[in-house]
Amino acid sequence: MGEKDFVGDVIEYSFSGIIPIDDLYKAIQKWAKTYDYKIIEKEHKTVAGTEKREHVFTWTIDKKVTDYIKYDIDVEVKVKNLKEVKVKERKKKYYEGDIEFSFSAYLNKDYEDAYGKNPLIKFTREVYDKYVTESKMKTFEKELGNERDKLINEIKTFLNLQKLTTEDSKKEE
Repeated sequence: MGEKDFVGDVIEYSFSGIIPIDDLYKAIQKWAKTYDYKIIEKEHKTVAGTEKREHVFTWTIDKKVTDYIKYDIDVEVKVKNLKEVKVKERKKKYYEGDIEFSFSAYLNKDYEDAYGKNPLIKFTREVYDKYVTESKMKTFEKELGNERDKLINEIKTFLNLQKLTTEDSKKEE
């Protein structure tokens, strides 16, 4: 099994308001495709109450960088107090509620476990990573941190734009 080197701290973001869940998911998929990432849905739980629903999604968004390094961004999404609302002049389903995101990013080294089978080879690879390719690993860490931040900004921008759009439609009423 490969090693995981976490990049930065876990970043959390929350939003309350109108949430077009389908469009948000499509925006995340578009971002992933643009930056050559693949989305793996690890968990999807739905709890339906009488009027409000709750969802929990856990995704790993990953990208192979080399035969040895893979970027992984774990995203946990919790949607609470979700109820369907009608938005003027919109035919899609919209929901109002609270959404919380938790992002953690890490370099997944030796993700194919090519070096982990033999302890001597694994030790040699770790020494090589530490002393020979340290600057390259730092470059990978910086790039992954930047891409995680781009994903977070994409989500924030999408949700804030949605907030402005729904506020404008309410003013027209």
